[in-house]
Amino acid sequence: MAQNDPGSGNLMDEFEEAFQSCLLSLTKQEPNSGTNKEEIELEVQKTTNRFIDVARQMEAFFLQKRFLVSTLKPYMLIKDENQDLSIEIQRKEALLQKHYNRLEEWKACLSDIQQGVHNRPTPPINPGMLQGVPSGMQQPMGGVPPRPGLMPGMPPVGPMPPGQQHMLQAQQMQQLRMMGKLPPK
Repeated sequence: MAQNDPGSGNLMDEFEEAFQSCLLSLTKQEPNSGTNKEEIELEVQKTTNRFIDVARQMEAFFLQKRFLVSTLKPYMLIKDENQDLSIEIQRKEALLQKHYNRLEEWKACLSDIQQGVHNRPTPPINPGMLQGVPSGMQQPMGGVPPRPGLMPGMPPVGPMPPGQQHMLQAQQMQQLRMMGKLPPK
């Protein structure tokens, strides 16, 4: 076992021992053993402080070694930095590829939906459904008035009333579910 004096023994062993004692003091259960809550809290505080001190000593040790490496062999730091940068570039390229793949999937899904809208036959408007509306403003009962410049069955372009937007989004979501692109409700 390592002694409590800093610098004597292996620093890693001291760190491991301090960690184990910290965990032990946090997890040990002593019901009705005569120790009160204050004594337990004091022991936990003491072992935690010891663990923090040893961790600081170990950090200082590694910083000293890092400083020696940087002064004696600066090319090693550049080599490490280049390796870290190349790993980061590879990670970001993989992420970009993933986004491009998902974008292609959504484009294909959107084109499927648009082809489905274009190929869907539009039902003829029954003149009996129109009720006393001027000929330029005719609309089916309970429907949304047609917008000028659009063919029936084509997706609308530009701003739409909120109710119509919601209805179109619901239809598109239903089509995606039917095609298996989205999970069922």
